[in-house]
Amino acid sequence: MLGRRPSKPTVAVPPDGRVVGRALQEKVRPLLKSAGFDQFAGRQAWRRSEHTIDYVTFRSFTSYTAHGVGCTTYSFTGEVGVFYLCFDPDKERPKDYELTFTATLGKTLRQPVFHPYGSPTTTDRPDVWYVMEDGRNLEDCARDAATCLMSQGLPFIDRFRDPGTAFDALLNETSTRPEFGTSGVHMPGNPDSPRWREVGVAIGHLTLDDPRTPMRTAPVLRGGS
Repeated sequence: MLGRRPSKPTVAVPPDGRVVGRALQEKVRPLLKSAGFDQFAGRQAWRRSEHTIDYVTFRSFTSYTAHGVGCTTYSFTGEVGVFYLCFDPDKERPKDYELTFTATLGKTLRQPVFHPYGSPTTTDRPDVWYVMEDGRNLEDCARDAATCLMSQGLPFIDRFRDPGTAFDALLNETSTRPEFGTSGVHMPGNPDSPRWREVGVAIGHLTLDDPRTPMRTAPVLRGGS
């Protein structure tokens, strides 16, 4: 009599997180390649357009940061953004801190298993995919990350790499926090800050002769959004 087929063993995540990287690459990289991204380094990807270099990354955490967030070091967050070449035409692979506009993806999975700073009380975070120590939910996390990249990340990049649209957003929108299923947008500086003015003038000049005039009457300066 034949015995029952043994269940598939749980995938263990090695300490260096390579399994996490491979799972993300398997789900995400084909989508990025089909969208024209042609430079890759680990979990980072770049694509050059007329005015911008577009960027995608999925980052895990150091043990110190993971403890504060209340997750494992195998957990990860997803960020996208654009770097405007008017600030440095020779830039090839900008880092996340160099981007002009960025967004943090908001996962759709509900994971009320975070223990910030070791607190016994559990919570959830829309901006972090929690990968269990044994990796048993890694496939679900990677799949959801790919879905959010398509529904949130790439549309954000396509929107903000257009200088006219980006300039209009700068005048009318402020930064937002990520929510479940919705990305959080990080604008360059607070309204009327030196960074906000610098970006507005530089990007505005790509489509306007005098961007300073609409900037002086921007709705965000009146507290609108």
